[in-house]
Amino acid sequence: MKNKSKLGLHIDKINRIISRKIDAAVIRSIDGKITLSQAYVIDFICDNSSRDIFQKDIEKEFDLKRSSVSLMLNNMEKNDLIKRVPVAEDARLNKIILTEKSIELSKKISDAIDSGENQLAKDITPEEIEVFYKVLGKIRNNLKD
Repeated sequence: MKNKSKLGLHIDKINRIISRKIDAAVIRSIDGKITLSQAYVIDFICDNSSRDIFQKDIEKEFDLKRSSVSLMLNNMEKNDLIKRVPVAEDARLNKIILTEKSIELSKKISDAIDSGENQLAKDITPEEIEVFYKVLGKIRNNLKD
């Protein structure tokens, strides 16, 4: 039996709507100072400030290829948004830390994302959100290579 629900199409449509709303708010908050991707990376590092963040963490979080993340981090370092600090135990690893410049931007970025997230979750119960995450996990597993 053929599935006619077109789940993928509906996910794509809602993704575009979410991207337009939240991304637009983030873009307004950063005022053209950095790229949208860089803003999300700064927010990710801030949200995980209790642990060391490495390039592989960013690759995994954003589902990006190593080369793409490497290029973005190089640009962020050139623009004084991050510093790469070698790890004593493994000279091949560099933890990524935010500079003062990106820390200043992080509050605006976080506020813009939080505002969009609050709008998304409005009128949705915590139980419904939990079910939603379970379904997303199943979809993700169905699409694994």
